[in-house]
Amino acid sequence: MQCPGQDNRYWSGEAVFEIPCPQCGAMLEFFKDDSQRACRQCGQKVLNPRIDFGCASYCPHAEQCLGSRPALQPNTADLFKEKLAAAIRGQLHDAKQKFLLVSRRAEFAEQLCRQEGGNMAAVVAAALLSQSETPVDLLKDLGAADEMIGEVTRLLARSPARNDSERLSAAVFDDACLLGDLSLDISANLASPCQTATGREEAAAIRAKTGG
Repeated sequence: MQCPGQDNRYWSGEAVFEIPCPQCGAMLEFFKDDSQRACRQCGQKVLNPRIDFGCASYCPHAEQCLGSRPALQPNTADLFKEKLAAAIRGQLHDAKQKFLLVSRRAEFAEQLCRQEGGNMAAVVAAALLSQSETPVDLLKDLGAADEMIGEVTRLLARSPARNDSERLSAAVFDDACLLGDLSLDISANLASPCQTATGREEAAAIRAKTGG
C-alpha cells in the first residue's frame, strides 16, 4: 500500500510550488515529494525546503518508503540551511548584491568550520543572516531552538564569547565575513587580518588571484 502522504491522489493545490534558487535566484518548481532539484540555470542542487519526513519516526513502513541506507535519509542541518537561504533570498529579493555577499560568507563559513571547527550550524546561519534586519524573527519562523537563536544573535552582535567553543565560532564567523567581502572586492575589509590559519590561507589565495 502506498503512503497517503506520497500518493498524489491525495495531494492538494499546494503539492506543487516554486522557490528561488538560493545560489542564483532562478525559480525552481518542486513537487511535495521531491527531495531535491538541480537548478537549470546554475546547476546548484537545492533541497526541498518543505519536505517533511516526520512520519518516518513512527510509521512501520518508513523503511520501504525512504529506504534503509543513510544516504536516503533527509539531512536536517542541510534542510534548515536551505530553508534559511530561501527565506533570506525572499527578504533580499530587491538587493541581489547583498544576497550574493551573504551567500559567499556562508560558503566560507562552511569551509572554515570543516577545517577549523566551530558550531557550523550557528556560524553558517549567522553568515546568511549578516545582512538581515530581522534575523531573530526569521530563525523563529523556521523553528530554530532558543539555544541556536542565542548563539547566532551573539555572533551577529560580536558579543563576548562565553567559552572556548564560542570563541572559535566567533573567529570563524569573522573570517568568513572578511573572506566574503574580500572575494567581492569590498574595500572596507580588504586589509583586515584573518584570525584562523585557513582564513589567512584563503585570504592570501584571493589576493594573489585578484592582484590585491
